[in-house]
Amino acid sequence: MELLNILVVFDPTTKMQPALARASVIASRDDVKLHVFSCIFSEVGKSEDAAEQRRQLISAQKDIVENTVQPLREVGIEVTTEIEWDEDWYQAVVRASISNQSDLVLKSSHKHSATQRLLKPTSDRTLLRQCDCPVLLVKGEVDSGARRVLAAIDARTESSSYEKLNGTILEFCKRFLHMDNTDVHFVNAHEGLADRPDKGALVRACGVDSENVHIVMGEPDKVIVDTARSLEINLVVIGNSARTGLSALINTNTAEKILDELDCDVLALP
Repeated sequence: MELLNILVVFDPTTKMQPALARASVIASRDDVKLHVFSCIFSEVGKSEDAAEQRRQLISAQKDIVENTVQPLREVGIEVTTEIEWDEDWYQAVVRASISNQSDLVLKSSHKHSATQRLLKPTSDRTLLRQCDCPVLLVKGEVDSGARRVLAAIDARTESSSYEKLNGTILEFCKRFLHMDNTDVHFVNAHEGLADRPDKGALVRACGVDSENVHIVMGEPDKVIVDTARSLEINLVVIGNSARTGLSALINTNTAEKILDELDCDVLALP
């Protein structure tokens, strides 16, 4: 997975921008372009000067975003910015990721209760289900210490879609294998002894030491969360099945199930 163009969702409600901070770390290490996107909306009525009020609010937000990204430009990071006026900012981000041909979307994530996510579509869920590119949901500030990555692999071989997604996850994780202060682990959840994968084959496929491959029996979401907590993981990488329509209303995929159970970043690969 090649990263050339990253879309960063700028939160207009706070000065803290964890997603932008994480994106700047990636951009300082790799030759990528950052496109910082902020969507705002306010009730301005239907008076004759409503258009002018919107223009002023957009201009003010533009100044805030530009001032925030200026230090990144001063150290040589290529950054463009975009401000949009739309009440449905979730969909605005999805549109921006498409029009900008983004390779990755970064957004700060906050905990929601299961009831909140069930009763109202959250921005996280919208991006996970509708973005065509990978989505990195960022929690907290950048940790300058060692990074520990956990990638969830589905070793079932009866479906070519699983094999393709495994290949995408493995390709992405290979970039971490030779980085200093980075420890990469892989986890596979299986339902019973009959579908337990061959660990030797999985170790060879992942390209890491045997102790960095974890094969655990149980439900995938619980296995991933428990393993991530026990290893004090900073980033979980997981495949994501995007869905719309009735299926999206009825089902919750594993990426969504683990999101509020983890305090670390979650990268969902479609």
